Amino acid sequence: MSNQANLTLRNKPFLSQVWSLAKPYWQSDEKLIAWLLLGFVVGLNYLIVEVAVFYSNWNRDFFNLMQNKEWHNFWSMLGQFVLIMGIYTLVDLAEEYLRRTLRIRWRRWLTHAFLQQWLGDKRLYRHQLAYPTSDNPDQRISQDVKDFCDNTLSMGLGLLRTVTSLFSFIVILWNLSGSVTFELAGSEWVISGYMVWVAIVYSIIGTWLTHKIAKRLVPLNFEQEKSEADFRFHLMRVREHAESIALQRGESAEEKRTHHLFSKVWDNWQQLTGMKLKYNAFTSGYNEGARIFPYLVASPRLMSGALQLGDMMQTATGFYRVQEAFSWFVDSYESVADWRAVTDRLIAFHTQLEALPSSSPLQQSEQPTWRDLDVYSPSQQPLVTAQTGEILQAITIKGASGSGKSTFLRTLAGLWPYHNGQISMPNDAICMFVPQRPYLPNATLREILLYPTNDQSTSDSVLITALEKAGISKFTAQLDEKANWQQNVSGGELQKIMLARALIEKPTWLFLDEALSALDPESYNSIKQVMASSLPSTHVVEISHREEGKEETQELILCPHTQSLKFS
Repeated sequence: MSNQANLTLRNKPFLSQVWSLAKPYWQSDEKLIAWLLLGFVVGLNYLIVEVAVFYSNWNRDFFNLMQNKEWHNFWSMLGQFVLIMGIYTLVDLAEEYLRRTLRIRWRRWLTHAFLQQWLGDKRLYRHQLAYPTSDNPDQRISQDVKDFCDNTLSMGLGLLRTVTSLFSFIVILWNLSGSVTFELAGSEWVISGYMVWVAIVYSIIGTWLTHKIAKRLVPLNFEQEKSEADFRFHLMRVREHAESIALQRGESAEEKRTHHLFSKVWDNWQQLTGMKLKYNAFTSGYNEGARIFPYLVASPRLMSGALQLGDMMQTATGFYRVQEAFSWFVDSYESVADWRAVTDRLIAFHTQLEALPSSSPLQQSEQPTWRDLDVYSPSQQPLVTAQTGEILQAITIKGASGSGKSTFLRTLAGLWPYHNGQISMPNDAICMFVPQRPYLPNATLREILLYPTNDQSTSDSVLITALEKAGISKFTAQLDEKANWQQNVSGGELQKIMLARALIEKPTWLFLDEALSALDPESYNSIKQVMASSLPSTHVVEISHREEGKEETQELILCPHTQSLKFS
């Protein structure tokens, strides 16, 4: 991953962006094996074309054999056929294996590069904040990276094989097609290798018509993928919030919204289907015409005796191969359209990440401090204005709903980019932030309690003691049970699991963003006592609306009218 930093795509034309997206892997620490694999694959592709040339020669000799009734060579010719097909199969299988190996290695590297870009420098939250309507970043990484690697290699190697085939068969076709003579404007004209020129003209016309017919495939493919992703994402959210939807009797509303999203899938699919039908109808007729066309053009020479039957069959094969090579764009237009749509989505996602401002490293200090701090909403509405202050001990942050308490905490955490001023914070290693709606990974309870470090040296007794102190001793026998804990526990139990995590980690600074709001007063007071006794060296900074249980702690009040901070 040392070359990931070279993956910069902004302010470049499309082809330069594609090159910038593809190049870093081939210059990375995997470049040696990547180039070796690519070299073997290219070499095997060349062998496949050479075997095809051998088969073309065999095909010529076999039909000449039948025309001349040379039956004594019949069985030896069949033996040659078996040998050619055996070699072709082995080479093709080896090429497929090495190509698939190269694809998955490239995909692995590029996936890691995108993950590093997305999850690094606090971009995960900032990207969602800056681009709330962004088109499913998870799918860009899981699916589009795969399709980009697969399609780029497939098309690139296909084009390479096509070019190799073109040079191999154009010589055969040139030698077999002879010359054609005709009179025009009182002069006699002789065209050597006329079948080659016919194949070129046939392909140019087909390519132009294909582009005219199917040019809307790119935007339609892009929109289809987007609408499909939006539909899947909505269904996933419905499943995750099933309880809330059911309690609000929202099934009917969600069904209508789902139908609306699927209607976009349906409408675009219909347009895409119509376009593909036109494209397939044209390419089918075009390719079938290419099979019979050389026989029509070469038949006069067969009738005159200038060609034997085998020569004519090889001429037809050579014409088809040359025409196929020149018509690569015709046959690959749909694949190119899919590749362009995938690449556009990847580029758009990556350029969004690049456009995000880098998180400014917070200055280090023993306690949170801020000077001349201004905090804004994404729409540039002021939340905190020209404030200076510090937190020296346990403190409760209070204020009206919507006055910016959570945003202030996100600013201290280095997540919120919309601020000016100077902020100093203790080292991340001694800080722990707990949001009101915490995230539990789909893992065992042990891994959840040790998240994110997953320090396996922590003993079971430490984990069990933390669960007991947090008031959820019923989970002590389920440490190694893997489940969707996020959905399987109540809101209060979820917050107690986070408290147990804090009791295990023992941070110097613990920031709670209404992280105990789901607890009843008795449980809340009990938890506060546990924190006081078990975390004596921890400074707890809590956002809270509670009035009961007034502790002897400092209060930082966020005033909604003046949008300022003051101590009380």
